[in-house]
Amino acid sequence: MKSCRLDSGMGFSLIEVVAAMAAGLVILGVALQSVVYFQREFARQHAHVMQEQDVRLGLELFQQELRLAASGSLAVVASDVIEFTANINNLVTNATAPVAAGQTTVAVEDGRGWPDGKAVRICWNDQCVDFTLARSGQRNLLTFVEPAPRSIPSGASAVVMNRVRYYSRPDERGMLRWLRQIDGGASVIAGNIAAFTVRYWDAQGRPVTHPDSVRRVQAEISLPGRTVAESREITLRT
Repeated sequence: MKSCRLDSGMGFSLIEVVAAMAAGLVILGVALQSVVYFQREFARQHAHVMQEQDVRLGLELFQQELRLAASGSLAVVASDVIEFTANINNLVTNATAPVAAGQTTVAVEDGRGWPDGKAVRICWNDQCVDFTLARSGQRNLLTFVEPAPRSIPSGASAVVMNRVRYYSRPDERGMLRWLRQIDGGASVIAGNIAAFTVRYWDAQGRPVTHPDSVRRVQAEISLPGRTVAESREITLRT
């Protein structure tokens, strides 16, 4: 029995054409699977690169901000949490007139850009008093919630003291995240980390757990599947 030909000039049977089409579909399927695989692999590698970049930039920021903090300004020291106070945005001014005890306003050189509710420390002659801004700073005036507990001389230095917190917490899926909090407002630095670890030493290089004894800090970020962790070591100002 002779096989059915589509065209006597072509020399291909219907069965051969169907087989060729099937083979072509298999090859196309394999090619598409390869494309999907490489796309996923590229996306995974890109995510890893971006995560590593986020960690490095976050550690650089951590290092810069902690260097603004003096020894004795740490409030919380734990293996996965560090909290301290520092003048993050360089908001500094000076009193231009004496302040009487009980007064809630201070005449200053420039109070613009000082947000209400921020903690402010005024220092002179090794003395310091802490206040809370009752309203946003004005051109030449700061207004506080608390009255001055004692007189403050002209020329006293006033600085905003931000409360800064670096810590790790799991998200709703249980993935560990590294976060930064400034005066209560938190943001995620890097997600899907393996661990955020902080270690503390005193001036003699001994491990310590009390905030007032800390002179040197090491922060370390471990990422899943990485054998080498990113870390920074910072010596506090005295």
